[in-house]
Amino acid sequence: MRKLFNIFAVVALALGFVSCQEKATDEPQTDVQPIVPVLVADKTEMLANGADAVTFTATVNGTANDEVQIICLNDNSILNQKIFTTTTPGSYRFVAVYNNESSNVVEITAKEVEKIITLEADKSEIIADNTETVTFTVKVDGEEVIDGYEIINLNYNSALEGNTFTSDVAGEFKFQAKYEGRWPSNEVTITVNNVPVPEHKELKITASPNRIKADGVEEALFTVMYGDENVTAEAEIYNTATQEVIESKKFASTTVGSYNFRARYDGQTTGVSATVEVYDPALAGKYEIGTIYEVNGVKGVIYAIKTDNKGYTWCYLFSLDEEDLQWSTKYEWCNCISDKGAWNTYDPFNYYGMDINNYPAFKWCMDHGDDWFLPSSKELEWMWEAITEGARDFDAPAVAKWNKIITDNGGEPFVETYYWSSNETSDDLIEVIAFMDDSVVCLDPAKDNVYTARAAYRFQVE
Repeated sequence: MRKLFNIFAVVALALGFVSCQEKATDEPQTDVQPIVPVLVADKTEMLANGADAVTFTATVNGTANDEVQIICLNDNSILNQKIFTTTTPGSYRFVAVYNNESSNVVEITAKEVEKIITLEADKSEIIADNTETVTFTVKVDGEEVIDGYEIINLNYNSALEGNTFTSDVAGEFKFQAKYEGRWPSNEVTITVNNVPVPEHKELKITASPNRIKADGVEEALFTVMYGDENVTAEAEIYNTATQEVIESKKFASTTVGSYNFRARYDGQTTGVSATVEVYDPALAGKYEIGTIYEVNGVKGVIYAIKTDNKGYTWCYLFSLDEEDLQWSTKYEWCNCISDKGAWNTYDPFNYYGMDINNYPAFKWCMDHGDDWFLPSSKELEWMWEAITEGARDFDAPAVAKWNKIITDNGGEPFVETYYWSSNETSDDLIEVIAFMDDSVVCLDPAKDNVYTARAAYRFQVE
């Protein structure tokens, strides 16, 4: 019996324990909620300009809680005021922490701010003298900066030392600024011009008319031009033979002859003189410059009437025709080294007996008849002076007038070219006179070149 009692006692205790357990479980329990922080940002993209800001809101179990800390995971720093700004572009990660519990991660992208870089130059053109300077200015968002940039010469892909540019090379050069090594500016083009050659102003004297009567009344008036400027009043005009200064700027005489005048101005002297022909009034109507003369088979245009140092007066004609020819086919002296017109063409050949066939220009002139010759350089200058009426410019109206006289009589007009003279400068070179370029130009081409010949004739006026 005792053994059975013990078994029942154990069972009863067991049942009692189970009963207690069930009874304890059925009693009401106190709720313990989990801590759930949540982090929210008002935007996930911003400008990295130090002004644009992201505002965070942190809640715990749905309720705003100021005790929550917001931590930037990039550097584990605590964000104050729950506002984030930056000037450094990049991606930033944030969490809210409360009571050792962390929220969701919020990622913010800070975008790089586009900067407007402007390159300006104080001038767009300079001279290639390595002295004139361009100064550049660099602006960031409209504000001038003094450092943090470099200016690149794009022609050479090299940076300037500073912000200035000079050059001794002409051309166009392009420049661009780069700020903080990455922000490019607009391109600026600088034109570098060649160093200008100083303008040469020609000093020129003319006389009008350039042929007057020897009556002491008719006057030649002088004009002196310095480039396009009339400087007659300020210039000094003088007679080249006597050096007499012509204060009145006009000239008259009772003595027949040829008078040359030059002018001085601004340290210059005219290279070509103005010639005034003073003629015997008794010759007027008998021998007129610019008229056709035809006597005893000689026909030409009168272009000069000159009185020599012995008092003899000579009338000069030029032929109605002209021809392009060599001066000679060989190099040798002909002894035509005259004093600007002292020799006539036929003199050396008649005297020295040289073979005229070796001298095409001479032969062509002499084939016109007795006493026709190739004019000297001085005689050609008189011709040039006459057909331009002192202007020494092929475009002068006078040239057209003279050419009409020639063509109306079946001749060939003057052309803008070089005309052979009879004057040698060496055994292989000859003077030519340029009927062009606003002046008389003497050059020395080789004798076997081809230039234009126009024959001349002269006779003594009775």
